[in-house]
Amino acid sequence: MDEHPGPDRTDIRTYGDNSWSIGHVYRSTFNFLKKLDSWPLVAPLPLLLAVGTAGYAALSWPGGPQSQYLWFYAALGPGFVLSVKCAVTGSVGASRKWPRTGLLVLASALVLSLLGLAGLENVRRNGEIPVDVSVRGTGPLTATGPQTLVLPAQAPGKARDRLRLALTIADDDPAAPTCVHRTTATLTVLTPGVTPGVQQVPAQSVVEFDLGGQRGEVVVELSLQTRQNCVMRVAKADGTLFNN
Repeated sequence: MDEHPGPDRTDIRTYGDNSWSIGHVYRSTFNFLKKLDSWPLVAPLPLLLAVGTAGYAALSWPGGPQSQYLWFYAALGPGFVLSVKCAVTGSVGASRKWPRTGLLVLASALVLSLLGLAGLENVRRNGEIPVDVSVRGTGPLTATGPQTLVLPAQAPGKARDRLRLALTIADDDPAAPTCVHRTTATLTVLTPGVTPGVQQVPAQSVVEFDLGGQRGEVVVELSLQTRQNCVMRVAKADGTLFNN
C-alpha cells in the first residue's frame, strides 16, 4: 500500500479523542444549514434588520454634514441588497434552492446591517450637530462707541464637548469702500466654564470653544474694532457642536 497519497487523494488523519476530521466538519456544517432551512424566519431576518435600521435612522436622524454618515451608507446599502437576496431566495443554502454560499450571504447581510446601525449610533453620540445662533444687539456696527452683540447658541439634547462658531462681519453697505480688512472683533464668553474666555479674531473667522461640561445656553459678547466712518454688520454666525 502506498504510504504517500497521490495527487487525487486526501490524507485525512485524526489524533486523540477530541480531533475532528474534515468529513466530520463537513457533515456538521451541512446539518447546521439544514436546520437553518427549517426555520422560516431565518431568510427574512436580515431584511427585517435592514428595514428596521433604516426606519430608526429616519426617525432619529441627528443632522449635520453628510460626510459623517459615510460609514452608515457604505454598510447599510450593501447590507440591504444582500438581505433582499436572502428574503427572495427563501433559503440559506442547505437545499437545492440555493448553493451553500447562502450562509455567507446571510451572515454578510446581518453584519453589514449591524455595522450600519453602529455607524448611525456613532454619529448620534459623537457627530457634529448644527445649532442656531441668534444675533441680539444694536446695529449697524461702527467704531464710535462700545457696541456689542450677544450670540447665544442653544445646545440640543445630545451634549457635546466643544462649540465651533463661524463668524463673518461684512460691510453694511456693499457699494461703499470695503472695511473688512480693517476690522477685527473681540469675543468674550459670558457663560462660566467655557474657554477660552477672550479671543481676538478677524472679520471672517472660525473659532472654537471648550464647553467645559456646559449643557445649556452659551453666550458670547462681540465687540467691534474698525476704522472711523466704517459701518459693519454681522452677516453670518453659524454654530456647530462636536466632540474632540
